[in-house]
Amino acid sequence: MPNAHGKVKAMISDFGLCKKLAVGRHSFSRRSGVPGTEGWIAPEMLSEDCKENPTYTVDIFSAGCVFYYVVSEGSHPFGKSLQRQANILLGAYSLDFLDAGRHEDIVARDLIEQMINMDPQKRPSASCVLKHPFFWSLEKQLQFFQDVSDRIEKEALDGPIVKQLERGGREVVKMDWREHITVPLQTDLRKFRSYKGGSVRDLLRAMRNKKHHYRELPPEVQETLGSIPDDFVCYFTARFPHLLLHTYHAMHICCQERLFQHYYQQDSAEKSIAGDAV
Repeated sequence: MPNAHGKVKAMISDFGLCKKLAVGRHSFSRRSGVPGTEGWIAPEMLSEDCKENPTYTVDIFSAGCVFYYVVSEGSHPFGKSLQRQANILLGAYSLDFLDAGRHEDIVARDLIEQMINMDPQKRPSASCVLKHPFFWSLEKQLQFFQDVSDRIEKEALDGPIVKQLERGGREVVKMDWREHITVPLQTDLRKFRSYKGGSVRDLLRAMRNKKHHYRELPPEVQETLGSIPDDFVCYFTARFPHLLLHTYHAMHICCQERLFQHYYQQDSAEKSIAGDAV
């Protein structure tokens, strides 16, 4: 929190775990006991069933707890202090502070749930965390939407990429996205081509086209969309809060392509992205 002068000081904690791993090593011994701060310790550190040495993923777990603590302004995903460690062992968490209908919170939930996964193998690496859409600027979000639309423009409707994008898509576009945009944009879209209201692909296509021809749009359409990129992106993600995360997960099928490599963590390409699209 800012102090009386409005300045913010960031504090880095090691959760009581001060072990330096040699280059090339990813695990450490538990002979010296269970290090860490109670209520923030990964479940495998306390589980008697875990026979393998813990790895750096214990830090990802703790960081996920801290991440939620920060975005929720003081809540812990595993509850009150007296029940936390027991809840951690049970995998009983709650992210109720995050709004299930808000774009930013949907994206945050996806990342936090990956980080606090009970299975250490399913937690992302630190570099993968930093690649997550939660950390994307609005400009990068808009570029991603545009790149996806460009990529699938000529794809067959029954091809694997479009099918993946459209799977569960009607919930993302709220059955018919045309009914959820403002009247000036509805009117402008009808002038040039026909769009399918139940299609994620067509929503992305509309976004791309309006972005490309923004300067040529009537003043009332520019006003309703706002400025590029910030207002423009927020116009759509506020109305379709699952759009970014759904598209991100669906397009993981193309993560090895040069166009999309900087959106996805390449050293974990073999591991599937945790969490399902809507």
